[in-house]
Amino acid sequence: MRARALLLAGWVACASAPEEPPPETPYRPDRRDYATFAAAWPDLLEPNYLPFMVHRAPGHPAEGDLLFFCRWDDGAMPIAVYVAAAEIPPDLQDEFDPKEPGAYSEAVRRAFETWERQMEGLVRFRLVDREEQARLTVRLVADRAPAPEPDRQVLGETRLAGACRVGGLDPDAERLDVSFEVNELRLFLADEFGLLPADQVQWIALHEIGHALGMRGHSPIPADLMYEVARDRMIVHEGLSNQDLHSFLSLYQLPNGAIFGRVPTEEVEPAPDAPGLPRLSMAPYVDARHGYEFHPPSGWTRVPTALGVAVANGPTWDYTASFQIVVQRYETIEHYVDRYAAYYLSRGRMSPPADLVVNGRRAVQVEIERVDAPLVEQVTLVEVGDGRVLVITADCLRESIEAYRPIFSATLASLEIRNLPRDAWPPRRR
Repeated sequence: MRARALLLAGWVACASAPEEPPPETPYRPDRRDYATFAAAWPDLLEPNYLPFMVHRAPGHPAEGDLLFFCRWDDGAMPIAVYVAAAEIPPDLQDEFDPKEPGAYSEAVRRAFETWERQMEGLVRFRLVDREEQARLTVRLVADRAPAPEPDRQVLGETRLAGACRVGGLDPDAERLDVSFEVNELRLFLADEFGLLPADQVQWIALHEIGHALGMRGHSPIPADLMYEVARDRMIVHEGLSNQDLHSFLSLYQLPNGAIFGRVPTEEVEPAPDAPGLPRLSMAPYVDARHGYEFHPPSGWTRVPTALGVAVANGPTWDYTASFQIVVQRYETIEHYVDRYAAYYLSRGRMSPPADLVVNGRRAVQVEIERVDAPLVEQVTLVEVGDGRVLVITADCLRESIEAYRPIFSATLASLEIRNLPRDAWPPRRR
């Protein structure tokens, strides 16, 4: 049974990358495929979503299609970019808050600057004054975005069909001879409510530039820039997440055309999950922002979040178990439960609460058998006593809970909590 992606945020509107129709047998990224590839390339940055970036070429019917990476060649840098100015029709303008067309062009320029800055020189751009000088043109479409489905609008388009051209196999380098070039991406400046804020267009540009750099698919993690749907129109995305950055830095450090693997010709059943005895990392994970440290299970993937950290047994997009710590600003466990009891009760069948002591602090633990998935969540609330409640959620597949309980317990027992001054915390919730 396939595990699931680690969900870290919520999103609403949509951006897409139209391409050729999908093949009859889609490739579903699998952590075992990634582990084989990562063993051959030990310098990959993690966590990443590299398997979701692969392109596909026909292979021998008995062996399966080839999966490979395809991007701009290093010699193409800096990529010449032309940003076509938008002409906004009067019927789209808000007479009380008119938008200057130049603000959208500037937002796109900032998006390119963000990519260039965060990619540490591996990707560079050169803005040009005339379209005939460009290899990549950005078209700002002053119109309402198309809505191919109810409640779904395509705010950006990057046409990837034909962008990656395969010349053949280089047997010595174990890679394909490829070239890659995207000539155009389109950004729509309005949705059903009217003109978008310039910073929202900047986010859409950031996302579509990622496709134009070689991202064939989408990240499965909602907190990533390259997730398939965009945030609410009034929220600004800050840039690339760590996982976005690790994925693109790895893509541009790998040889162009590097072979990831093959599409299985038949469904392969995963091996039973057997985590073994608890083995915790020797060095603690220290979160000085929120005043705690603990020893995660050895070898698990670590993902810092705005309010704590998540660690997972496997990549974030296909893991078998996770342990997440979120620090909330509540005086007592009861105050937190008053706010979130209905949420937890809606998730599934809950065990009776068990009283615990964690690092000398009062704690309560329950287990929830999820109704929407074959999972068990173990939720532990730790009352720090200084206005913090630590919400610790461990989860795994239902058939694996007996094997993971000792690991969850050992990880929880390693937790150490530091006292923090009250003025380090936001206003108290009730």
